Amino acid sequence: MKKERFEAFTDAVIAIILTILVLELRLPEHNHSAQALIAILPQFAAYIMTFIFIATMWVNHHFLFSQAQTINNQIIWVNFIWLFVASLLPATTAWLGADIFARPSAILYIINVLLFNLTMAVLRRQVIAKNHIDNMYNLSHQENLSFGINLVTLVITWFFPPFPFVGLVINVIVWLMPHTKESGRSR
Repeated sequence: MKKERFEAFTDAVIAIILTILVLELRLPEHNHSAQALIAILPQFAAYIMTFIFIATMWVNHHFLFSQAQTINNQIIWVNFIWLFVASLLPATTAWLGADIFARPSAILYIINVLLFNLTMAVLRRQVIAKNHIDNMYNLSHQENLSFGINLVTLVITWFFPPFPFVGLVINVIVWLMPHTKESGRSR
C-alpha cells in the first residue's frame, strides 16, 4: 500500500470520529434558557477536551508519518488498532460528560485514553524501526511521561471522578512539546 493512501484513510477515519464526537453532544430541544446550557457544560467540556486530545494525537501521527518513507502490514494493522481505540472515544466521552462525578464512566474514559496512548506508542516504535528514523529525540520521554500522567489520572479518578479533565489537559501539554532533537545529538 502506498503511504499516501494509508495516510488519507487514517485522516478520513479521524474526521469521522471527530464528527461522531460532536453528534454525541445533545443540545436541549425544548429549553433554550441559560440554565439549559449550563446543564450541558460538563458534556461540552468533555467534548472540547476529547476533541483537542484527538487533534493533538492526529498532529503527532501526521508528524510521525511525514518522517516515514515506507509502511508494512504490521504498521497498517497497528494503525487499525489505534483507529479502533480512537473510535471508542466518542462513546466514552459522551458517557463521561453525562455525569462527570460517576466513577465508572470516568474510569472507562481514562482506560480508553491509556489504550490510545499505548497503541500510539507501539505504532510509533514500529514506524521508527521500519524507517530507521533517528530525529525524534523527545518521543520516548514524552510517551513515558504521557503514560505516567494517564496512570496517575486513573488512580486519582478513582477517588475524584472529574479528574480526567485535569489529566488530559496535562497530557495534551506534554504532546505539544517539540518532537525533534537538535542536529548532531544521537537517539
